[in-house]
Amino acid sequence: MEPMVELSRWPGSRDEAFPERQVLVLPGRGYTVQLPGLHLPVRTLALHGWKAWIANWVGVDNLSDIEEVRALVVRACEDFVHQTGKVPDLVLAKSMGTLAAGWVADHAVPAIWTTPLLNDEVCVRDLGRSMAPAMLVGGSEDSMWDDAAAAKTGLSSVVVAGADHSWQIGDWRAELAGFEHICGAIEEFAARVAAPTR
Repeated sequence: MEPMVELSRWPGSRDEAFPERQVLVLPGRGYTVQLPGLHLPVRTLALHGWKAWIANWVGVDNLSDIEEVRALVVRACEDFVHQTGKVPDLVLAKSMGTLAAGWVADHAVPAIWTTPLLNDEVCVRDLGRSMAPAMLVGGSEDSMWDDAAAAKTGLSSVVVAGADHSWQIGDWRAELAGFEHICGAIEEFAARVAAPTR
């Protein structure tokens, strides 16, 4: 099957207080919005009036070329513009979704980059060149996380101690506390981004 992307409205955001605030969610390859590290942040945004659009990856399991993956992620951003007639007001991305950093920088879209691919030089460069507000969110035990690369981007970072690339720590209490920390940071960031439209 040829890799493709499908965009859909997140059903949890049907009662938006501010329907003009649209967030595009770019999941990881195997980490969908049903899993807590995306579900809880998207729910946090929805509770603050954001309309969420979710990219669903199809046929990407065997996609190994990083540039092909990057092109697919960019296609999701372009499909969003085609469907809505505007760039998103915010991007929330995880893992492979963070390969949209170049497109996001080119369009000056605020972004929340979770478990970013800091082992990819192009991604790190793109993260650092955006003029829009952005933040990095990662785990200290994530093999893709790199403190030096994160600092190189010049972006503020939220790091969950002990968390791996799937936000697992090995203790449910610590994982819940980690998600609370992540969602609190996302809530504050999104409020700053949305402030001018209030």
